[in-house]
Amino acid sequence: MGQLKEILILNLMVKKKINFKKKVMIVAEIGNNHEGSFKQAKKLIQKAAQSGVDAVKFQTFKTEEFINDTDQKKYKRYKKFELTKEEFYNLSRFAKSKKLIFISTPLDIQSAIFLNKCVDYFKISSGDNNYFQLIEKVLSFKKPVIISTGLLNYSGIKDILRFIEKKKFPMKKVFLLHCVSDYPVEDKEANLISIKYLKDKFKVNIGYSDHTLGVEASIMAVTYGSKIIEKHFTLDKGYSNFRDHKLSADPDEMSKLVKSVRRSSVMVGLYTKTISKNEKKNLNSMRRSLYAKVQIDKGKKITLKKIKLVRPYNSISPKKINKILNKKAKSLIKKSQAINFKSV
Repeated sequence: MGQLKEILILNLMVKKKINFKKKVMIVAEIGNNHEGSFKQAKKLIQKAAQSGVDAVKFQTFKTEEFINDTDQKKYKRYKKFELTKEEFYNLSRFAKSKKLIFISTPLDIQSAIFLNKCVDYFKISSGDNNYFQLIEKVLSFKKPVIISTGLLNYSGIKDILRFIEKKKFPMKKVFLLHCVSDYPVEDKEANLISIKYLKDKFKVNIGYSDHTLGVEASIMAVTYGSKIIEKHFTLDKGYSNFRDHKLSADPDEMSKLVKSVRRSSVMVGLYTKTISKNEKKNLNSMRRSLYAKVQIDKGKKITLKKIKLVRPYNSISPKKINKILNKKAKSLIKKSQAINFKSV
């Protein structure tokens, strides 16, 4: 009964929702940068919230279900990084108390089953985007699913989406992240235009998982239509020799990223070409109109020599000049007077 009460409390605490038509969701990818320390994990959430992100993301796993024990170096490292179920419950609760969306990547099926009790979104890593048994289990929980597309080409992505459609999972809950699975990613391999390609090819929400150094790629990704920005997050790039710290944003960089992404997403605007509201205020002062260069007496022809095209706009635009030329003035037109269609 106690655990059920805790789950209900966690669900009630979920208040933050993202309107993806209006806002980009910024995710601080904490991953394993806590290195197995619950205290450090909590501090990372705290600093991420202060940076202004919308969500935090972790990885949840049982090492023996994720790494073969013959790879002793990696096995021991990840064994050290494991957090308990109780710690994840508490981290989820803490994140939600900070009005953050709580996300985690299950790296085994049992972890996925557990996470359903405390996450708002699931994440499928690039390494597991062909692990359809895990994907099927995650889909069964009916929560939004973010899938990184590292290690995949067009046909591989199509395979995943076909599989999701067969499971009758709502595509509005699917997010594909452009991702290059290298750590860090070189600038020449970031290939950010893939975001637009994915957006044009697949009718699902598209985002970007950033493994480059710095925050420029994340900011640029917004201009290609990214609706999620996921960036690794650390308290200190030199915290240890674990590779993820160096390619992560520290609190200062994450704050900069958040401010820049918010501004960029506003600047991107709508996929159309219209005259903006504020532009309309300048229309008359910046456009030209037809005026008399000299006095034109009644009955006299209006010729090019007798008119001038100057600002501000008053009545007739330059593109309608041929409707006036060589017509006779119906009345006296004084020098510098605006010419209109009543004049001829």
